[in-house]
Amino acid sequence: MFILLLLALSACRSNDEKAVCALARRVMGPQARGIVFEQVSASEDSYELRQKGNNILIRGNNANSMAVGLNRYIQEYCLADVSWYHYNPVELPSVLPPVPEPVTGKAEIPIRFFLNYCTLGYTMPWWQWEEWERFIDWMALNGVNMPLAITGEEAVWLQMGWLFLSKNWTHPGAGSLPARHGLG
Repeated sequence: MFILLLLALSACRSNDEKAVCALARRVMGPQARGIVFEQVSASEDSYELRQKGNNILIRGNNANSMAVGLNRYIQEYCLADVSWYHYNPVELPSVLPPVPEPVTGKAEIPIRFFLNYCTLGYTMPWWQWEEWERFIDWMALNGVNMPLAITGEEAVWLQMGWLFLSKNWTHPGAGSLPARHGLG
């Protein structure tokens, strides 16, 4: 077992390859052994799927592009879906389907933004790590490269004197975040 793990890790050379290999293991479990990732140079975010012997080769210019390629393979060849909910299993076929012809894809826009203050304020404050990890994986699989990240925002506002200048103010809690942005 240790030798198989060592072989799987040695197949991922760059940091981006290591990151997307870890994502594949979290999402696909043992089936991820049939996927090989290769980082290539490209001027834009792009990926390629192809058969390489008994394995599926996914090439891309960065971890995000390779993750999008993995998602395309899971959806179009395995006929499965990865939900952002950690409790929804990814139901893959017992044998990974081949990729008969090379398939390519590229991002149409360089910045792919996601999330809003309501989602962060009403849903996510109570998440645990397993929920965040699956959600981060889901964002990578769907090409998100700029999620809204407001963690610690109030601390910055406070330091700049922009937030709740009253010395009697107390923090109402995570669920009030959207209201503080005029959305509640």
